[in-house]
Amino acid sequence: MDLQFPDINYLYLLALVTSLALALFTHSLVKSSGIRLWLTVIYGFSLWTLGELLANSGTTLAWQLGFQRLVHAGVLVSVTGWLLFALHYAGYGRLISRKTVPLFLALPTCAMLMAMTLTEHSLMYRSAELIQRNDYYVLDLEYGLGFWVQTLACSYLYTLAGSLLLLRASIKRATVFRGQAVLVSMAALIPVLPNLAYLGGIDLAGGFDPTSLFFVVSAIIVTFATHQFQFLTLAPVARDQVFDSISTSVAITNNQWRITDVNPAFCIAFDVEATMLIGCHLPTLISEKYDRREAEMASGSLHGRLVTSDGMRHFDVSSLPVLDNRRKQLGHLVMLQDVTLVQKALQEIDRLAKENSQGEETVSERQLKLLDNGG
Repeated sequence: MDLQFPDINYLYLLALVTSLALALFTHSLVKSSGIRLWLTVIYGFSLWTLGELLANSGTTLAWQLGFQRLVHAGVLVSVTGWLLFALHYAGYGRLISRKTVPLFLALPTCAMLMAMTLTEHSLMYRSAELIQRNDYYVLDLEYGLGFWVQTLACSYLYTLAGSLLLLRASIKRATVFRGQAVLVSMAALIPVLPNLAYLGGIDLAGGFDPTSLFFVVSAIIVTFATHQFQFLTLAPVARDQVFDSISTSVAITNNQWRITDVNPAFCIAFDVEATMLIGCHLPTLISEKYDRREAEMASGSLHGRLVTSDGMRHFDVSSLPVLDNRRKQLGHLVMLQDVTLVQKALQEIDRLAKENSQGEETVSERQLKLLDNGG
């Protein structure tokens, strides 16, 4: 079999080298879940450009069609990694777990199986042939239903969903994070337009698919974000992670003091699962478990000291109003700080002080008796 090396392969080679260089740069950063997911995107991109480079180098139908498997594998790895990375970076990392990951992988896995067996069916390509254009052999494809399902329901959906997540997160964050998210979202959307043009029959690169080449631009943008904004290393901590990890017991209620959300520490304080607490009336719940004699509810706030019925645990309780952008109150943020150890320490100090005082009184009485006897 003769080989060919069309001019566009130089660009594919540049894209491959760029992606590998970016992967090496990313490896040098502090390891985290976000970085590992981003590396998945980069390695998928490398696989994609390598597939295009090898496919375009062949002059037979079997060669070019065979390496389309590698192209599809790279595309699916990239877009799936992109969606998972966007979920993590946008603060929805809790959605990525052993139970949910199979759901995210279900569609890409089916698409991957379909791509790996593309010569055994017509789901991917209804017809495929080589045509000669500008002295090079180019793959001419008629796409099947499976190809469009993969492209629309997986590639485009995952890419757009990830980009929208980052754009939404960027609006709510500080300027430094906003700059990161906007740049990365732009990088994800740049290849979409040339891909739409290619699938629509518009010749942009002599009959070859130029989509992966535009990832060179994306890679440059992301590299700039990495260097300039410390992208990934400054990825903000998700608010949900903070809410779940703080030791203070926290509950959010509506204006009627009905619980709408709680953190794990609050569940431990009441020894009740979160699902059982949602919707409960907080003052009633407190009255059933704690002595509220030292706590007051006035003017829409709750503050004071709560003590368990057995007197073993003490909590300082306080509340803050939850306001919307128009300063309208939506509910209450209630915090319970466990001060049991502090209370026990104060009680012990008080006990020792009383013992010391009693001891001093006893000594004084003895001295008086001695004086009386001496007199």
